Amino acid sequence: MQVFFDKTLEKEFEKIYSKFKSIELKADAAYNQDLSYLTKRLQIFDPFPSICKKENFNSAAIDGSGAEGIITLNDISIHLLTAAFAADRTNFREGTTKHLDVSPPLCTHPEGVTRLILLREDKKNEVWQEFLDFILYNYNENLLDIVVRVLRDIVETAYKQKKPNNPIPKLTTEANIRMVATSIGLKLYKENFKNFSTWMVSPRANAPSGWFEQFREILEYAVAKALLDSSTQFKYIFIDGSMNMLMDPGQKQPRLAANYLLRDINLKALQNETCIVAVSKTTTFPFIYRLSLDLEKSLGEEKKWFIRVPTISRDNFVLNILKDRPHIPPAYGVTYLFHFSSEVPILRIDLDEKWWKDNIYSTDKKKEKENEINLFKDIDWLARDVRYFGYFFDLAFAHNTTIVRFPERDDIAERMIDYFTEKGEDPKMFIHPRKRLGLM
Repeated sequence: MQVFFDKTLEKEFEKIYSKFKSIELKADAAYNQDLSYLTKRLQIFDPFPSICKKENFNSAAIDGSGAEGIITLNDISIHLLTAAFAADRTNFREGTTKHLDVSPPLCTHPEGVTRLILLREDKKNEVWQEFLDFILYNYNENLLDIVVRVLRDIVETAYKQKKPNNPIPKLTTEANIRMVATSIGLKLYKENFKNFSTWMVSPRANAPSGWFEQFREILEYAVAKALLDSSTQFKYIFIDGSMNMLMDPGQKQPRLAANYLLRDINLKALQNETCIVAVSKTTTFPFIYRLSLDLEKSLGEEKKWFIRVPTISRDNFVLNILKDRPHIPPAYGVTYLFHFSSEVPILRIDLDEKWWKDNIYSTDKKKEKENEINLFKDIDWLARDVRYFGYFFDLAFAHNTTIVRFPERDDIAERMIDYFTEKGEDPKMFIHPRKRLGLM
């Protein structure tokens, strides 16, 4: 690559570094205010010993991956989607875990599921129908039923907060749900629920690449639902990523279909006494790297700690670094930052707000802190595998199972082309033009 021999590259490094430091300096005062706030409220805890007397529990983790456009033919693109899980039972007395033999009907192999989808450019309605069919096939429910169930819960929860002494009205129909929402000033989208394709759109509604991530998320949440529907009771289910919701300003109603499935699995988890833990390796917090360095200097590299990210509604305070990040913490979620090991960056977890209120929150702040510490001692114990120390081993196993590497991607594409050839198609049609020209 010619760029590696470009003599001006050093000047480009200098320009980028100057801009980087300029951003830091402009935000320095605000960052130091946040550092002071976080340091005062940060909770250090002593972990469970690796071997201890404690009640065992089951945990699982899910991650998804795939390969976008493994085959393209003009406006047609074929995409590979994968989702995998790992499930274990703790054995605290021996300091180990035991693999759980769980095999939901959804799964196409013992540790997950593989799907292929075909999408066409500029065919929004066709892709939308494919999306609805994909949800029904994998999540085993119509999107409309999920939307109504989640909106019913949103309106019911808001009604309880607004009118705690009133009996909850019937919320059996869309008309009931809208009427009750209007009575408490809760704004819902104007279109009827069934016509959600007019507002529940991909960020790039006409491009397959705008849909790929949403299909992948649907598959991950379908695996989570399958685990929740299984006969195994899980204390924790970890998912990769955040609980961020795409919402319009002033709205309390999620926008994307995947948001509704995420809310739905949290509601199902609540019924199962399961905690969904969404883990973000890249937190998107501005200056989190500075926070990590400053706290490791003051506390020591191996101290284990956590802190709940404040919000206006719960704490009447918001961090300066998050004033341009209104989606953190997410709607209907509670966010923590935590540090288990110097080998791993500061990580973020999102918890369902309802679960948090039932299991963590207390008017007795001493009790609330005790509940938080017990939660983090639990999940810290699940981050002790020497290969991934400081990170959740089930999530690491799920990631390693689901990830599609380039050789695997090429192998699947070649096998598909061979299949098409057996059916009488010309294989040259399905080989990427760049590959045929020797450019890839």
